[in-house]
Amino acid sequence: MASFVAEVLNSAGQLETQEATSKLRVLSNKIDGLKLEVNDMTHNKCKNFQLHISGTEQLMNDVESIKTEMQDVENKIESQIKSQLNISTGEFQSLTGQLTDINCSLVVLEKLVNLKDGLDSLKAAEKRQDYSKAADALHSVEQLLIQPVYKHEQEISILTSIKTECRVQSEGLINDLREKWKDTIQWTTVNTSNDNSEENVSKTCLKILSQGDSSKLESVILGMKKMNCLEDKMKHFGEDLFSNLITPIMNYEEITLSENEPGIGVTLSLSMNCEPKQCSPSVPANMFQKLDKVLRFLNTHLLYVVLDDGKEGEDQQTLMSVLGKIIGDKTLELAVKQCLIKAIPRSHKELESFNKVVQMTELAHNQLVALHFIESTNRIFGDYVQNVTVLFANKKCQELQEAARKLMTSEVHDTMVVTHDKPIGELLPLAKGVGGGKKARRDDLPADSILSGKTFRLPTCHISCSIQELMIMAYETLLEAGESSQQCAIQMYCAVREMFEQFSCVFPTYHKQSLESLPQFAALHYNNCMYIAHHLMLFGHQFSKKLPTTINATFVDLVPKIRRLGTEAFMYQLTKQKAQLSEYLSAANGFRNVSEKEIFFTSNRAIKQVLHQLQHLRNVWQDILTPSTYRKAIGGLLNGVMVKIADSIVSLEDISADDAKQLSQLITTLTKQSPELLTVQSEEEANITVELHRNVPKWQRFQELDMVLNASMIEIGDRWASGKGPLAVAFSANEIKQLIRALFQNTDRRAAMLAKIK
Repeated sequence: MASFVAEVLNSAGQLETQEATSKLRVLSNKIDGLKLEVNDMTHNKCKNFQLHISGTEQLMNDVESIKTEMQDVENKIESQIKSQLNISTGEFQSLTGQLTDINCSLVVLEKLVNLKDGLDSLKAAEKRQDYSKAADALHSVEQLLIQPVYKHEQEISILTSIKTECRVQSEGLINDLREKWKDTIQWTTVNTSNDNSEENVSKTCLKILSQGDSSKLESVILGMKKMNCLEDKMKHFGEDLFSNLITPIMNYEEITLSENEPGIGVTLSLSMNCEPKQCSPSVPANMFQKLDKVLRFLNTHLLYVVLDDGKEGEDQQTLMSVLGKIIGDKTLELAVKQCLIKAIPRSHKELESFNKVVQMTELAHNQLVALHFIESTNRIFGDYVQNVTVLFANKKCQELQEAARKLMTSEVHDTMVVTHDKPIGELLPLAKGVGGGKKARRDDLPADSILSGKTFRLPTCHISCSIQELMIMAYETLLEAGESSQQCAIQMYCAVREMFEQFSCVFPTYHKQSLESLPQFAALHYNNCMYIAHHLMLFGHQFSKKLPTTINATFVDLVPKIRRLGTEAFMYQLTKQKAQLSEYLSAANGFRNVSEKEIFFTSNRAIKQVLHQLQHLRNVWQDILTPSTYRKAIGGLLNGVMVKIADSIVSLEDISADDAKQLSQLITTLTKQSPELLTVQSEEEANITVELHRNVPKWQRFQELDMVLNASMIEIGDRWASGKGPLAVAFSANEIKQLIRALFQNTDRRAAMLAKIK
């Protein structure tokens, strides 16, 4: 009985197995047919790029039907047959393998069908110009392609064709979006000039064309965002907007904006009716108004599109916010640099009336935040408002440095006379000591001691007008610093110090050639430096009580540097002139044998050249230098000439009577014109003889030499007076002996005279 039951079960299992096998065979044949059909359809769609295909719905129904039959067979195998196949393991594994292969084929077929549906949706969306959905469809196809459902997908050639088609569709969609953007936004620039007038009109137009309705424009922009090409286009648009509209608005006041609707779009036009160089800087009120008009125009017609609703508690991301991230900070920085900083007043008194601009700036910040052009945390305008005082000081200091440098590099030949009436500004009383009473009176001074009335008297001389302007500018800056806040006062004080330190570097470098080649320029520079040093000594006393106590308001440390600057330049010129005079005298060949006509002529010409050069220096220096400085300078040069002549004559070994006569004539030529060289027209009452002895140290020696050349031996002995006479003051004993040997023959009387000179 048991064997019978087993036999019956075995035969029943064989029947079910045969039935399942036959069904699998039938299903396999059907799937092969579907594979061929899908392959043909996909081949026509993706590889041969045919545009029209039919039977998609029937194919999907067939796939679903086969999936259902496959599920039934699988359930039957799992529930009924598998338990009865213990003795037929080989057949079960074979059936399972067939089932797996069929499942893989079915999954691949399903993927191919979904890919086809995605490409069809892409085409349909592009045809409707719904670029946002077209981008979504393209992304879904790309997502299917990058998610493998079969390990040997790379061997399926049709998938390679679909990938190629997907790339082609992606590039085509991006190109369509770019063309739509190009058709939407158009820039035009026109320059027109009238030949009959000097008017030159420059016009820049931004035209936004209508896309039919707002939804189409939104679809284009959202499609560009999803295709990752919006940021690049917005970057180029932002750069064009910044250069064509925003920059002119910030820089020039003579700008007009107009808005019109020609029909299929709207246009914003910017016109400038003159050359940029002729335009005045933009005023903050007009600048803010024009900037607001441009941004509101763009927000109304283009940049209102919402790209992202944002997370909870966050603002929506619009196209305007994208533009703001690109040029927002740059726009605000340009507004501060080109308009707001320039609008800061030049004086501390006008700074109080600057509150209107501050309020205007705060309002503009709020409007830009409301438009989503900048974030509420942006601090560019806020820093400007909070640091107006600092910016005022910075502007003042910068303008001071620029104006000072311009004066230092300008021509200095335009001169003016300064007198001793009083220095720039009023001086505080100094009866209790220099320093405004900060230091105690010294005990060793009389209780009623006061400074001389000439303590701060400036001698009359010529200085450059530019230097006078420089000092007045420094004085007015310090005066304003005393009325400003502590921080501004410190900055202005430091700026004035830097101005004079800059003078020490810029002026001698810029005017180097003139200082070295022009005696008049060197003398003027010397006066300028002394004039600056004079006032630097006074500034500390004038402003020590007005400036903050946190700074040591003094300029005395700069005085030696400025004085040395002028002295070195003038001394260089004196050295150069002295060398020139020595070169003239070298033509006399040591004044040997001047009794010969030709040699005397050469020597006399050398003396005249010296006098001519000294007279030239007198003409260019007399009106510039102070009388005392002029006499020291010209007297020093004259003294050098006399020393060289005297030393040359004293060193001669033989002087004939005729030579002595001619040498005396040459000396007389020089001495007769010397008083005129030291005569100053402004001090005609001066004692020239005293000035000659004071400023020409060797004047007495030169006159004594002339006396020796014309004197007898007895007269020489009398003026020597045993080393106590005037001759002994001018010459040494050896020099007198040398002159006696050269002038007189070797006789007993000469020997006796030489013996007396000790």
